[in-house]
Parts: sequence; C-alpha cells; structure tokens
Amino acid sequence: MADTWTAIDFETANHDRGSACAVGLVRVADGAVVDRYSTLIRPPRPVDFFTRHNTAVHGITAADVADAPHWPEVRDRILDFAAGGALVAHNAAFDISVLRGACAHTGQGWPPLDYACTLALARRTWRELPNHRLPTICAHIGHPVTRHHRADADAEAAARIAIAAMDHFGASTLRDLARAARLRLGRLEAEHPRAAPPDAPTAPGAAPPPAPHPAGAQDRFARWAEATRAPLPEPDPHADPAGPLFGRTVCVSGELDAMDKPEAWKRIAEAGGQPAKNVTRATGVLVIGAHDGPGTTSKHRRAEAYRARGQRIDIITETEFLTRLALARP
Repeated sequence: MADTWTAIDFETANHDRGSACAVGLVRVADGAVVDRYSTLIRPPRPVDFFTRHNTAVHGITAADVADAPHWPEVRDRILDFAAGGALVAHNAAFDISVLRGACAHTGQGWPPLDYACTLALARRTWRELPNHRLPTICAHIGHPVTRHHRADADAEAAARIAIAAMDHFGASTLRDLARAARLRLGRLEAEHPRAAPPDAPTAPGAAPPPAPHPAGAQDRFARWAEATRAPLPEPDPHADPAGPLFGRTVCVSGELDAMDKPEAWKRIAEAGGQPAKNVTRATGVLVIGAHDGPGTTSKHRRAEAYRARGQRIDIITETEFLTRLALARP
C-alpha cells in the first residue's frame, strides 16, 4: 500500500483562526507529488470579514471570495482529498487550528487525523540554517518559493520540504521520517458535529443570524469546569531526557487551538514533563493560549512576578509549545 499524505496550507481573512479564505492541498504518494487542489473559500459566519492586515499578506479580498464555495463544502473536499492520510504543514499548529476553528463556526466535526509539522522537521534536519522560515528552507533544498502566502504555493513548498527531509534521512514513509528525525506525529482527535447555524448565504432582506457568543461562553465554561476536575497524568519516565519539556513543570493558560487542556497535559506527560493546573514556584514553562478578557491572564501575571524574582520560567506561545512537543522524542 502506498505511503500517502497531504500537504495543506490555509490563508485566513482576519485574526480569527476559523476565518479560512483559501486552502491549498498537495497529495504525495511514495515520495512523489501525485495530485493538487486549491480553492478560495467564503469564510464562515460570524468571521466572514477581511482585515487590511491579512489582505496585505495574501492579497485576497471579500470581492475575490464572493462566488467561492462555503466552508462545509471545502471541508468535505479536504477530507476526501486526504483520504484518511496524514496532513503535513509548515507551522502545523496554525493550519490545524484553522481546520478546527472553521468547523467550530459551522458546527461540523472531523475524523481523527495525524499531522506533521515541517517547521519542527526542518529544525531537526537542517540545523545549520540561519532560520527555518519556509522561503529559507525551500531555497536550501532547491525549491524557491515565488508566491509565498499563496495557499497552493505554500502547500507545495511544505510537500517539497517533507520530501527533501525523507531523502536526507533515507526514509520511505512519513512515519519512518518522524522516527528518523526523532519527532512525534501530531494527532487531532475526532470531533462529532455540533448544532450550529448553517453556513449559507443570507436571503435578501433577511437579518443575519446572531453570533453565537452566549452558547460559546457556556461551552467554554463547561470545558473549563471539566478541565479543573480532570486528573493530571504522571510524567513518562522513559521519555527522552534531552527533550525540551523533560523534567519541567508545564502550565497552560487560556485555550489552545490545537487541543484541549486534558490533551495538552497528556502530551506534556508523554514528553516527560509534569503538567500543572496553576503557576507555582515549581513552574518552568507557561503556555499562553487565547482568552476573552483584556490584558494578560492571572497565571501570566503570576509567572511574570516569579520571573522578576529570578525564577526560570519560559513563557511561550501555542506555536512554540507544539514545536517543543514535536521535538520531544517518542
């Protein structure tokens, strides 16, 4: 059976990770590109607006997506194209969070999906590079990117990076590559569909559906309450002692796009870290997720106070957290 996986890249219309406005897909089988697909997307409500900042990055406007397919159709196309294989993306935390966010806005679920991050992979494969941005790596492997921030071009670039890394390590499959690079494939657990307003055009003269903020707030509170009751897993003593989380106490503040807190705690423990629910004198790493309130969270402020007194605490973003998880040897 062929080793088949799909490189993916999203562009978004605004700061909301669920505001997908373009996607590029490149299917790879046995180390060779065999198919491509890309499309613009009508972002789901209530995040179907474009900001000047995002348009300046990728050049896509509201007028460009006026006749584009809506997210539910594109989501089905992505899953059909991937055909159950793993997804590969450069800075996969972003692209996986776009998939989750857009599905959350439309009440859709998804099957379990494995994924690999070519950013983490490149850091393990070409340590000598001055940075591991997508254009830098592609120039190094002989695949110059001429249309950076175009979803089709960036998906192609991610595919070429993974193929080049397979050649570098002599790996014949994506899983072999992960083992050779001492990386762990990410896992997006299945999510069942939830009730949400359909993402369809509003009839002429009809008022748009209200944004689901109250329900969303209730969902967040329920997740928070569940997380506070969940037991913390014990660190894996057989994890790689050279891993970036091994032996460190790790706390998560706010919500992560790529996983919920119990899943994050599980992944921390698998990497040999000690998950924690609060910031204390033992905390070594604080992961900053999204939150609704203004300014910083109380955990963030507490960590800053401990750090001002000389305690070593790394305060990192979700992207850096996922990179450290990927660098933790299985």
